[in-house]
Amino acid sequence: MAVLQKSNSSGTPPCAAGADLEAEIVEYFVSFVQLLGLPKSVGQIYGVLFASTDSLVMDDIIERLGISKGSASQGLSLLRSLGAVTSHSVEGDRRERFAADLNVSRIVHHFFEERLMPRLEHGQARVESMLSGLDPSSNEEQQVLYDRIKALRKWQKRGNAIVPRIVRWLRR
Repeated sequence: MAVLQKSNSSGTPPCAAGADLEAEIVEYFVSFVQLLGLPKSVGQIYGVLFASTDSLVMDDIIERLGISKGSASQGLSLLRSLGAVTSHSVEGDRRERFAADLNVSRIVHHFFEERLMPRLEHGQARVESMLSGLDPSSNEEQQVLYDRIKALRKWQKRGNAIVPRIVRWLRR
């Protein structure tokens, strides 16, 4: 099993093999976060932190990934809110250092419970509100919209049923 060597002070990998492995890890997490509808930079940041054996300051992350300071700041903030990144400081250095939380199950659980479930609950209320505002007997257009939103309600109910099961499974 290949292990990345510690980064040098500039935050760049010390050898080509380390750079190749880091790039592969970053791409893995990019594809994962894009599946969840999150920005590419979030996957890049988590990937570089996951691949690093040392915690990194924001400047190291920016340099390694070639992203803007704004993207790095927003990505780190989102990752923190998901519980995917921790931060700390080192005595004698005022800069904040970041590290990946390696408990991926907890991160996914947090995403489902804190992000997805509230949106599903809000979505259910919106679907019901849309249905209550329609009179399918008034005209054909209202009937078509009513049928479509009823189909949407069916998928909403399926999501409401499956997501809590996924959350329980992740708690194991």
